[in-house]
Amino acid sequence: MSPFWTKDPFQALEKSIGKGKVFRKPEDLAIYGMDATKLCGEPVAVVLAETTADVQETVRFAVKLGISVTARGAGSGLSGGSVPLDGGIVISCERMNNVEIIDPKKMTAIVQPGVVTSELQAKVAKFRLFYPPDPSSHTISTIGGNVAENAGGLRCFKYGVTSHYVRGIEYVDSDGELKTTGLFTGEAFEPDMTPLLVGSEGTLGIFTRIELQLLLMPAATATIAAYFATREEALHSVEAIIAAGIVPSIMEFIDRQALKASASHSNYQYNENAGALLLIETDGSEEQCEIDARKILTLVRKTAIEVQTGTVANEREKLWKLRRGISPSLIKLATGRIHEDVAVPRSKIAALASEIDRASEESGLSIPVYGHAGDGNLHVVVLFRAEDSKESALAVKVSHQIFKAALNLGGTITGEHGIGLAKRNLLSWQISEQTIGLSRKIKQIFDPQGVFNPGKLLPEPPIVEK
Repeated sequence: MSPFWTKDPFQALEKSIGKGKVFRKPEDLAIYGMDATKLCGEPVAVVLAETTADVQETVRFAVKLGISVTARGAGSGLSGGSVPLDGGIVISCERMNNVEIIDPKKMTAIVQPGVVTSELQAKVAKFRLFYPPDPSSHTISTIGGNVAENAGGLRCFKYGVTSHYVRGIEYVDSDGELKTTGLFTGEAFEPDMTPLLVGSEGTLGIFTRIELQLLLMPAATATIAAYFATREEALHSVEAIIAAGIVPSIMEFIDRQALKASASHSNYQYNENAGALLLIETDGSEEQCEIDARKILTLVRKTAIEVQTGTVANEREKLWKLRRGISPSLIKLATGRIHEDVAVPRSKIAALASEIDRASEESGLSIPVYGHAGDGNLHVVVLFRAEDSKESALAVKVSHQIFKAALNLGGTITGEHGIGLAKRNLLSWQISEQTIGLSRKIKQIFDPQGVFNPGKLLPEPPIVEK
């Protein structure tokens, strides 16, 4: 879609939605043209929407002008999902950050898309309620972005991912009209489109309000840090815990490279002889939490070289600061990094780790590994010198090698980061053209003019010779 105009029409948009909401300066466009990857786009304008009406007016304006719209939360994504293409408009939802309703009786919350995940968690905690989805970027990532990507997080082994907590969505369609799904609709006989919109990566509509399910806050929580001499011993302990019928809320795996980097970043004293660290958390009633923690300690002590426990908040927070510090700490290790997430059946995690080791040895590139061992989701970070074109190309080749290894083990090319721009042309490795074609039809129904987030999620359609 190419814009054609003889004078600046954005003055009319600003007049319609209000001053201080439309930005055209190059420095603003640059900031909103990227996410946490190094993928970049060049929007023609940025709109900092404050109301649903702002979103509607901007979408109608874009359709009239023949340009695209890309919704954006905090820009913390790792798939290029919020990177604007086609020179379109970025609608940032950062100012739409109200927690509108917390209903302790129904255990629900209604929020705007720009609400930061950790802020929602803190607000519902005042009512002894609990919002489980907990991505590592929870202090900056927004609920709208989490829903768009169907984010997972540290607690996904026990509590599931974002989709398990979304009960309804209000969104703006490609005509600028307001539509609703789930509990917002209020009509039991209507089909619920909520599951279709969750994980759609902004390609079907722009979220304006989201209703979330909450849980009662666990009465007790205990954290265990177990250091192992080898990665294999750590991963076998994960298998042993699951085989024993224990369901921790969190089981995080951190290999030697990631552990060293994060410990240095957060000034954390760790066992330098460790080849891997397992961070395990159990929660529930005080009695059940104690029982589970005791069982876990018995299992990990069979092979661990050191075990630490934390039952009070400050002790546990130090351990989770270490885990959450991994991603930013790895930036210091190389000028370039490809941060991917793959997932395999839990029984195949050790095999995948071995394949990653082989890729590292053959390429000579460092590849720190960490992630959610409980559900087989590993974060793989290929480090390289960005200034070296050959090494940059090699890093891409290695990342593809790891994707193929995950698929060969019955896994997937993304566990929680989404497809976005980064992996859309690899989706056909995993999903049949028939299924991709069905997704294209759904996109066509929701967005016939191709307004929303072009170039994301779905690969380019095959060229049909006439």
